[in-house]
Amino acid sequence: MRPLIVLAIVLAAAAAFFFATDPSSGPAGPEALSGPEATEAPTPEEPAEEASLVGPAVAQGREGVAAPVRTDVLDNQPAAAAEASLTGLILDPEGQPVKGAQVTLTRFGTTNMLFLEPTVVDRSGDRTAKTDDSGRYSFARVAPYERYALMIRHPEFAPLEEGDVQALEGEANEVPPIKLAKGVALRGVVKDSAGNTVPGAALLLGQMAMAMTATDDPNALEGTTNLEGKYEFTNLANGNYVLQVTADGYGQVVLGQINVAGDGDVQRDVVLEIAMMLAGVVTDQDGLPLPEATVTAYSIGNRENRTQTQGATDDNGEFTLLDVPGGTYTLRVSAEGFKVGSVARAEAGDVGIHVSLERLPTISGQAVDAQTGEPLKRFTVSVRPGTDAAIENTVRLGKGMDVADDEGRFTVTCPKDGSFMVDVEAPGYAASFSEPVMVTASQELGGVIVRVKRGGGIKGRILDGAGNPIARAVITTRDDRWTGSDFDLSMGTFPGVAAVRKSRTDSRGEFTINGLAPTTYLIEIEHPQYAGHAVRNVIVGDGVATDVGAQTLVKGAVISGVVRGPSGVALPGAQVKLMMAPVGNEFPAQYGTKADKEGRYRISGVRPGTYWAHATRPVRGGDNPFAHSNDIKNTRRQVVLADGQEIQGQDFDLSN
Repeated sequence: MRPLIVLAIVLAAAAAFFFATDPSSGPAGPEALSGPEATEAPTPEEPAEEASLVGPAVAQGREGVAAPVRTDVLDNQPAAAAEASLTGLILDPEGQPVKGAQVTLTRFGTTNMLFLEPTVVDRSGDRTAKTDDSGRYSFARVAPYERYALMIRHPEFAPLEEGDVQALEGEANEVPPIKLAKGVALRGVVKDSAGNTVPGAALLLGQMAMAMTATDDPNALEGTTNLEGKYEFTNLANGNYVLQVTADGYGQVVLGQINVAGDGDVQRDVVLEIAMMLAGVVTDQDGLPLPEATVTAYSIGNRENRTQTQGATDDNGEFTLLDVPGGTYTLRVSAEGFKVGSVARAEAGDVGIHVSLERLPTISGQAVDAQTGEPLKRFTVSVRPGTDAAIENTVRLGKGMDVADDEGRFTVTCPKDGSFMVDVEAPGYAASFSEPVMVTASQELGGVIVRVKRGGGIKGRILDGAGNPIARAVITTRDDRWTGSDFDLSMGTFPGVAAVRKSRTDSRGEFTINGLAPTTYLIEIEHPQYAGHAVRNVIVGDGVATDVGAQTLVKGAVISGVVRGPSGVALPGAQVKLMMAPVGNEFPAQYGTKADKEGRYRISGVRPGTYWAHATRPVRGGDNPFAHSNDIKNTRRQVVLADGQEIQGQDFDLSN
């Protein structure tokens, strides 16, 4: 079965960064690094580029931090994150336990995947459990993460996805009870253009939200028409769906925007047309055949039934698409190392199509240790724009390519002609760059040397209010412009060269992180028993360690209350969020939690300050991520929190 794909509907999100710049700097000249270098690797199963949503840090003033560096060796190898457990109840509409429901724990929920490239999705780490007689499911030894999703399936109920599930470090996390609902049916008849029913047609039904990511939907449903050409999907959750229909001898059809809403069943008939052929050959600009090129045909026009089908070229560069109905198509042709080619108008039945692809330019060279000149044997290589702008504003283009070569040799493809820098990253080194080089169309430029440096470091000490060291605090380095917002989290690659690294404080409260590319950093400091904290404008130079000195964590404030839904009934699973009101250059802290089975919520360890608070209905899979704007508008309020203060009775009413 081909991956489910959608035709004419594309979700585009436009956003812009405001990069605040400040030319101020701290005192001159940190001392050179000395002593052996500690290993600063992300903890197992803990992604280095994930920001915490519970207890993110609040910044101090935007002042340069460049205190003198001590030369003692810090004994603080990073410790593994304490694992968590996750448990909860699955209930039927009457609140009775559901036995035998399949519950899948994943990092790739529907809402999260709207912001991900298909190549980033890796479901090998998904875990599945079944509910017991009491409707309870449990997951042990869960890696801490704040944005898990739970996908729940049971043959008697509509599938459901619960998003923003938090597994806090070292805790037994209880998810609010999740109620399943009886679904509705989508049914119809598949006929050909002459009115004959089509038995044995294959159907694939998935969510529009997933189709827009061009990613396989883990919850997609497969079906087949019966002898009368009829099909039926039962127990569907409300939402927008896309249906793909294929049958031998007929052209493929994709129907988008099938809206399932309310309690009523939905009827959607499908008309198939006799299949025709699109065939041809794909070559490079010299006429040599290109095997394994991907050829995609899109139908054009305003018909309700659309077609998008895909194939690959063989060893002779030839392709054949056998499942296109009559009509006019746009062809898109892609191959690794070549510019994407297209044919604007191809008529079904055309078997003499020739597409010539232009080879992309490449840069070849060698990666060597900047001090010794010895070649690096293992590293990751990519390219960045080689513009006159500050390197802090550049973005790595595409995914990095892993290289294993005893001579440090590499060849990397550029996305087009122009000016580029080669970016090399290796364990124990900082990200390092070549000088900008200019490449022209199809050029194979060689002789580029990348001298890879050890970079700089950051060290410091974390204390409590009484001056005692805090062990096992998590220190994360980020670009100084990082805000921890949902938009930041949705970025595949954050602009700049700042490395995302994690470390933990040792028994003396001390930490050190090395291998950082010289630039301006933000460090986040987190510990489950304290309010988060951050230090901005930490300036790291090459071959030097910047000491941020002693940083003090406070216990923070506590806020609690109840979230109520329609008719004043408690609303389990409702989201409550706090977002710090902007003050100068402070890091915009945000906190979030879910209401428990009685609608109660509690957020502790909140950094003192002024916040905007709001509540929203539970996040379900397939929901529009921007659909709860009315909840935010109706519940938004301002609260002022002081250290050690506990504010109770901050209730929210979502009955409107």
